[in-house]
Amino acid sequence: MFKLKYIGQYVLVLLLMILVALQIWTWYLGTSDVTFKRLVGSDTYSQIEELSLRRYAKNAISPHLFTLTTKDEKAVLEQLSKDCNLKHITLEELPKEAEKTDPEMVDVIKKSPYIYLSKQYDLAHPKEGRMCLVFSDRSHLYLFINGNL
Repeated sequence: MFKLKYIGQYVLVLLLMILVALQIWTWYLGTSDVTFKRLVGSDTYSQIEELSLRRYAKNAISPHLFTLTTKDEKAVLEQLSKDCNLKHITLEELPKEAEKTDPEMVDVIKKSPYIYLSKQYDLAHPKEGRMCLVFSDRSHLYLFINGNL
């Protein structure tokens, strides 16, 4: 059935199949729904119509910016408030880490009708509390959250 002289090719094909499987698994773990569930701690909300993810270059807080499209913004804000323990803040209370990460995002935050931030967070130990920053523009809701270090 198997010829011994082709054993090297069989091993190579097996290794290539494992590599393809790992790449597919890595791609799946990087999708926005899976990342949202991993960082926020709950499945994507039913009110969210579209969810996209922007990853920033690796730095001290490993930031992610989710863009949420929804027609029921109030319900999404309520659920995010429960999951992230949010409080309303002013522009002066904006964390310096957010300002350093993306100046374009800060411009949108300045024009946002509201800004919410986690009541307590630990950037060095995200499992003990992540920094969630929620703001909006005319058409989208944004969630800026720190990832794993």
